[in-house]
Amino acid sequence: MLRGGMPLTLRPARDGDAPGVRAFVEGLSRESRYLRFLSGGRVTDETIHSLAAQPVRGGVALLLTVPAGDGEAIVGSAQYVVDAGHVAEFAVVVSDDLQGQGLGRRLIQRLRQLAGEAGLAGMRGDVLSENRRMLAIVRDFGFATRRNPSDATVYDVSLTLRAEHGAASPGAFRLGRSDARAIHVWPMDR
Repeated sequence: MLRGGMPLTLRPARDGDAPGVRAFVEGLSRESRYLRFLSGGRVTDETIHSLAAQPVRGGVALLLTVPAGDGEAIVGSAQYVVDAGHVAEFAVVVSDDLQGQGLGRRLIQRLRQLAGEAGLAGMRGDVLSENRRMLAIVRDFGFATRRNPSDATVYDVSLTLRAEHGAASPGAFRLGRSDARAIHVWPMDR
């Protein structure tokens, strides 16, 4: 549990989130943008829109928010897209000032839970070799890690889910009624 009292909400991305996502991404340090998007420069509008909308074919896009003024500010993003082999390709990023507090770990845990509930076969991702924090987190979750044979700067990380969740059949994930609102509220250390 995080200490403090400011609420932190994890919710599905929805129409209209693109400006908030753009502000969040532009507020990331150059290093954080590089580790997440493989570019320290400006992130394309197409990428911003993909973070601010639910992916097709059963993917999931979640945003981590905190209260700000009369609304909210986005402080994290977690998503996965589903490939033809029913594997969730995932990515997460948390604002620089909240890194190191276990939020990335919780986001991966939630994605893993949703992918398992959706009956997906596994999860996978690409992690830059210099992103030691992320590599440690995925190893703690039991992901296999190996250097990409065609790019030594990237690790391929993967986790089998089907064995964890019995014989669940592959299928599209749909947000349930309770998921259409906030998924989690966490107290935040400030």
